[in-house]
Amino acid sequence: MLSRQPKLVGLPADVLLMILALCGVEDVLRVEMTCKVLRDVAATRYLWLAHLRSLPNECAPNFPPHVSIVSLDFIGLKSLVVRAVRGSRNWNSPSPKATREIKVIVNDPVRKPARVVKKASLVPGGDYLLVEWTTRPYVLDGYLQLLEVSNGEKIWLYPNPDSYSDSTSRKLWAYGVDRIADNVLRVATAETNWKIYSELSVFFFFFSFISQIALHRHLRFFRMAIKVFEIDLCERRSKTIYDHQLGNGYLMEPYHLYLQGDHIVLVGYAKALYFLNWKSSCFAELTSVSFAPLAMSTVSHFQHRRMLP
Repeated sequence: MLSRQPKLVGLPADVLLMILALCGVEDVLRVEMTCKVLRDVAATRYLWLAHLRSLPNECAPNFPPHVSIVSLDFIGLKSLVVRAVRGSRNWNSPSPKATREIKVIVNDPVRKPARVVKKASLVPGGDYLLVEWTTRPYVLDGYLQLLEVSNGEKIWLYPNPDSYSDSTSRKLWAYGVDRIADNVLRVATAETNWKIYSELSVFFFFFSFISQIALHRHLRFFRMAIKVFEIDLCERRSKTIYDHQLGNGYLMEPYHLYLQGDHIVLVGYAKALYFLNWKSSCFAELTSVSFAPLAMSTVSHFQHRRMLP
């Protein structure tokens, strides 16, 4: 008498979940189309949360930081994982294909003097575009403009031309964006006075190389303004929620600014990192930092300061 062969669908549900969690995402999609039992097992939040956590770095999903994973059901988790895996495979293929094309028409917000687009980047979520305008390439004297991707509508412009007539008097070093809700964005900027910077640059240009080093040291004593703006995407309104000038002794040449929650990270040209909690006005500085390709390898000096009110 032949013994009955065990069937996959006859296994306990928790065992099936463990098996599917070890399979690839495409394999799970094929398995769930075979029968109702396996489809029901695959329609569990635990399974897709396990696949989300096991994704490699190159398959990191496009997940807005303000959305909590706890709020997603299995449909949302499944969609997030599948799009991340297929998008990574398409991007790394020999001939990547565009899955969607959207044209956004951007116009110079202030036509005098004429400006060009220096940088355009999607904000978290992909439905808004932040454009940086400048009078000349590699000159940081322009405007930041926020546009809606779907219709090109202008949401926000900084600085406001009606209240700020001469944008060339400021030097916008860096900026960052954080999305704290579906309809709320925050933009942080780091800027100094461009005219003062230019005059000192011309003055020290006629001196020796040693004097140029002195110029760099002198620039450390400029006051840099850190501003945080909160933008209501529904009401099309914005307000300044933080505006503070850093005191003397801080490096004035950040080329990257990262904003997340209450924290701002500034990356300086002279191997320095600056950490700022803009709500509590706590400021920390890491200087003489040596950067490895993937990680910070050496920190030789650390200072912690609290900014004056």
